[in-house]
Amino acid sequence: MTDQGARKVMPNNIFGDLPEIPAKAPPSRRGIARKNAIIDAALAVVGQVGIAGLSMRVVAAQAGIPLAAVGYYFAGKDDLINVAFERHIQRETARITRTITRMGDSPTAAILADRLGDFVVGGLTESREQLLAEYEFTIAAVRRASLAEASAAWQTMLNAQLQAVVGALGSPSPNTDARLILAVLAGLEIDQLAAALDASRIADIRDVLRRLMAALEPTWTADSDA
Repeated sequence: MTDQGARKVMPNNIFGDLPEIPAKAPPSRRGIARKNAIIDAALAVVGQVGIAGLSMRVVAAQAGIPLAAVGYYFAGKDDLINVAFERHIQRETARITRTITRMGDSPTAAILADRLGDFVVGGLTESREQLLAEYEFTIAAVRRASLAEASAAWQTMLNAQLQAVVGALGSPSPNTDARLILAVLAGLEIDQLAAALDASRIADIRDVLRRLMAALEPTWTADSDA
């Protein structure tokens, strides 16, 4: 099946709950669990060997279920890739929301730097496989229209969340500042993906983010004092 024939990932669907079973599946706990297992297996395969290494057979083996079951829930590889990206977006959105919530009721630029440091380090350690899958999806979005549409909507949402944070801190240009911060976060992630983190690299990540916020904070403070 070509990408054009795959099920479209629509922006208005990617941030809500992913439908747990397709229309043709029985509304049972077993059906829900089986489809979730397939999606989780697909994400694991993408994180481990990349989208190029994903096939219905490989996913079935990863999930420990019959190959026919994968074909029952998903029309083909492209369909499975799209739904797996939706699930990844849901999980990363939840992780970002937790990061922002941990800033508390009286956030500062220094607190934002520390929480973003936690986010990057967590992505490169506890969620490394998930992060590898994310960049696989990002690269694939260059050639897959459905992934590109979902990715663009997701980036817009991330920017809006960060805009709200830096706007509350007094940024006079929240959109620009949010884009700058997101670019730095992506750069830190990509730079560190090839090798496991050690203490010195973790310290470097945190230092970069603290320096970034220290550079931005005077412009925020000046605007809020005006």
